[in-house]
Amino acid sequence: DSASELSEAEKSANDEDYSKTNTQVEGVDESDIVKTDGKNIYYVDNGKIVIVNALNPEKIELEAEIEYEKQKNSSFNPSEIYIIGKKLVVIGSKYVSEEVNKESEYYYGYYYGRNYTVAKIYNIENTQNIKLLREVELEGNYISSRVIGNNVYLIANKNLNLYRVYNTKIEDIAEQEYQVQYKDTAVSNAFCPVGYEEMYYFPDGEYSSYINIAAFDVSKTEEANIKTFLGAGSDVYCSQNNLYITNEIYEYKNYGFYEYQKQETIINKIALNGTKIEFVASGVVPGTPINQFAMDEAGNGNFRIATTKRTSWNNETNTNNMYVLDEKMNIVGTLEGLAPGERIYSVRFMGSRAYMVTFVQTDPLFVIDLSNPKEPTVLGELKIPGYSKYLHPYDETHLIGFGEDTITVDYGYGEVVKTNGMKMALFDVSDPNNPKELFNEKIGEQGTYSELLNNHKALLFSKEKNIIAFPITIRDDNYKTSFQGAIVYGLSLKDGFTLKGKITHKAEVNGKFQYDYTKEIQRIIYIKNNLFTLSRGLIKSVNMETLEEQSSVEIQVPEERYYYSIID
Repeated sequence: DSASELSEAEKSANDEDYSKTNTQVEGVDESDIVKTDGKNIYYVDNGKIVIVNALNPEKIELEAEIEYEKQKNSSFNPSEIYIIGKKLVVIGSKYVSEEVNKESEYYYGYYYGRNYTVAKIYNIENTQNIKLLREVELEGNYISSRVIGNNVYLIANKNLNLYRVYNTKIEDIAEQEYQVQYKDTAVSNAFCPVGYEEMYYFPDGEYSSYINIAAFDVSKTEEANIKTFLGAGSDVYCSQNNLYITNEIYEYKNYGFYEYQKQETIINKIALNGTKIEFVASGVVPGTPINQFAMDEAGNGNFRIATTKRTSWNNETNTNNMYVLDEKMNIVGTLEGLAPGERIYSVRFMGSRAYMVTFVQTDPLFVIDLSNPKEPTVLGELKIPGYSKYLHPYDETHLIGFGEDTITVDYGYGEVVKTNGMKMALFDVSDPNNPKELFNEKIGEQGTYSELLNNHKALLFSKEKNIIAFPITIRDDNYKTSFQGAIVYGLSLKDGFTLKGKITHKAEVNGKFQYDYTKEIQRIIYIKNNLFTLSRGLIKSVNMETLEEQSSVEIQVPEERYYYSIID
């Protein structure tokens, strides 16, 4: 009967044969706009959470929606989610406006408000009766978050309103105005301030912002642990034991010529132990990292970071470097001066080695040995056209590079490099002294773009299922859009990249794609042997082998968000 079939289907959904978010560190989850538990698909869409039952891929159905009411002075806007057991964590932002004292001689019609990073925790055991269990609100703009086990770590940045400081009498500023506010409904519905005596600061720094961190366990009702540090935050790297937050410092020698007096990165290390978060140390390195993948924590506790140091607005004086810091964040190993005049485009750490891509006209892939932390050493180098913006491990001795193909052209005023479509490459690094490009695949022409080039979470990769898939917009020779959707490849060390097919949500009108932003595919996930593609207006189920559509469900889009036109 149907009840027994459903229980069998639900039982089989528990074997975890479904895709997870593509993350940097094993055991450290990262938030994204879509998650699945093998039964349902949870998707942040049009300011709401859409839940689709995917147990029967032949007939996927809208299970539920979590909508958020818009309010005049305070509206919650969801952005990313986590699934932790039977709990859904929705992370978003909220702005609360407050009018300042009109009687003040410094009043200029200015409205004072606070930005909050918000986590809403729901019980999703019964998706027909979803219950909000708890809300944690942390003042500041959302930077990033991580989940380890049942523990959620939120990182936000609160900028101080210097205009108000400079234009208001001190007696007109309330004591709490510059204190960080937070709320945890597990213990109270009221906002609490972080006392000034509880804030961390660095004696040598001058900052006009706070880094705020909240740690809480979704399986318990203990109050969230809040820590506040004077200083800004940009990139975040998280191991299973420590959180590293960077703060980039720029000082200019000559504003007219954009010469840098100083360009360095401060790295704040914070130890994680459940919901306990403790500042450990702060380190400084020359230059700045490109993103979180330029950082890594080794098994021995050392921290490694790759940076590009610039002294002027152009790339001619760039230097690219690798630094190793000990557990107290002191530099113990240095490798500087790689690829002068270029800049780093991607980095990937794998054990005792790092792979670094720099670029100006060709793509040097450097293999760096970090087995002796005091003496980082270049083992090998490979130069090829184009560049990789994201490197992903295929196995222990092979890397996949996702980037752009390039060509050199001369328009009469010297050679320039321009992009010429997207490019995938498979690198063999089994001989670190002689890295090789085994295969490459070019996709489209100039203007071809994928979110994957700037966001690793857009990649679906499974070596076991032989699947590489990502959203893409392909342009042709005339810079016209010839396709928008998901592109699916297989990859083997014998045959290289094999195009399995493409999936689109868009209709064709007289042989032309109908432009409709609600049908632009954002993510691809899998459950067992089925792929699911997600756009703001549609979720589609396709057979993984044939890529034939099995079923789909429309998602209602608010009229004010909807528009379309026809591509010529």
